[in-house]
Amino acid sequence: MPLRGPRGNQVRVFVSGVSSGIGMELARQLIGAGHEVWGIARREAKLQALASELDSPSFYYSSCDTADEAACAQVYGQMQERGFLPDIVVLNAAIDLEEEKPALDFAQTARMMRTNVDGAFYWVTAFIKPFLQRGHGQFIGVSSLFAHWPDGASVGYSASKSALSMLLRGLRIRYAGTGLHFKLLYLGPVDTPINPRFEQEEPSSSFLVASAPDTARYITGMMTSSRQNFYFPLYIFLIFTFLRWLPDRVFESLTSPFKR
Repeated sequence: MPLRGPRGNQVRVFVSGVSSGIGMELARQLIGAGHEVWGIARREAKLQALASELDSPSFYYSSCDTADEAACAQVYGQMQERGFLPDIVVLNAAIDLEEEKPALDFAQTARMMRTNVDGAFYWVTAFIKPFLQRGHGQFIGVSSLFAHWPDGASVGYSASKSALSMLLRGLRIRYAGTGLHFKLLYLGPVDTPINPRFEQEEPSSSFLVASAPDTARYITGMMTSSRQNFYFPLYIFLIFTFLRWLPDRVFESLTSPFKR
């Protein structure tokens, strides 16, 4: 089903974390399909390079750290000045910082929570009122398999993805029947820079490790679906459905080769 919006075949999509990985591929695919995209990321040089590559008047971008509320507010003001109100908001920006054992770094974990949770919630609070006034809009939260099982190497990352998931689930209940949709994507390992085990120049995919382009294509498919929960690759759905009973330690040993 083609992606459609109030302006016919063109929709407006806001994407956080477009300077690399899934966000970058999503911007490429959406612009290539004729849609408008406003992307944000921390790295100005990466944003400029992507804008140069896309060479499209339909791609807008702002350098913004989602952990910085003032910076987010400034970007939101820029969007209002341009009259850019998205139809779809993709909450993709995230960081994963592995802790040095056995110590715990409060500042590092707090930074992950600000980026992965607070940074997502800011954009929900920014867009929720105009979405309600308009009567439609959707938020897509990029979550993780680790929203259900903890990650001993990065306890802050799994906690942040669990919080993001519960946030959107709660919003579904709060705004039921308003025309707003809150969708969650639970991901397995994806070959992106957030996962240092898969740092390489050329993207790759396999049964167990998805590529960023394939993941972006899956997200665009989510935009036209009436479902609320999504799993990618397919085996993630099977894990959530049939193996939720797995003890934490067993899950940890099975997934250690693919840790974020």
